[in-house]
Amino acid sequence: MASGGEIDDVCEVFRNFNILNSKDKPPNKMTSKAWGKMVQDCLGKDTTIRQRMDSSVFPYVQDKTTKTLDLTDKAKVDKALDKMAEVYKECKPKEEKDTPVAEVRQKLVKRILDKKNPEVHATKISKTGNVSGLTDTSKYTGAHKERFDEFGKGRGIDGREYRFEDTGYVTGYKGDGTKQ
Repeated sequence: MASGGEIDDVCEVFRNFNILNSKDKPPNKMTSKAWGKMVQDCLGKDTTIRQRMDSSVFPYVQDKTTKTLDLTDKAKVDKALDKMAEVYKECKPKEEKDTPVAEVRQKLVKRILDKKNPEVHATKISKTGNVSGLTDTSKYTGAHKERFDEFGKGRGIDGREYRFEDTGYVTGYKGDGTKQ
């Protein structure tokens, strides 16, 4: 059993992950999605650990009716940390072979407390350089050019219909009687 202050700190980290990932739920009710993000950020991107934590630890400690982990219930959070340590030891047999479960739990708690807040990545401008060609309608070619006017506003049905008669000797010939 961990100290009360340590459990409070872990609950605060869990709450931070829950606020980011579960906007429609109260902050004290951790969802499976927030749990998965917390496991990924705190314990690494190892898929076996993530899957085992999602499939065996969270269902073990969640409330069966609301499908959430109540962060105000310190006993449930403590139980979750114990189960996490057991599963982590099973998933990492080489590294944690001779380590007792209590020590593995302390390592996990330290990693969780070191994280404090979830990682949030902002969308950046593309480095390929073709973004301006995709968003500037004056650079469109072919049939796409016909869908927009000179101001970049869509023409609606006129832009989606063929306005030319494509009769002639070659398929795709636009404008019978003209030399295009």
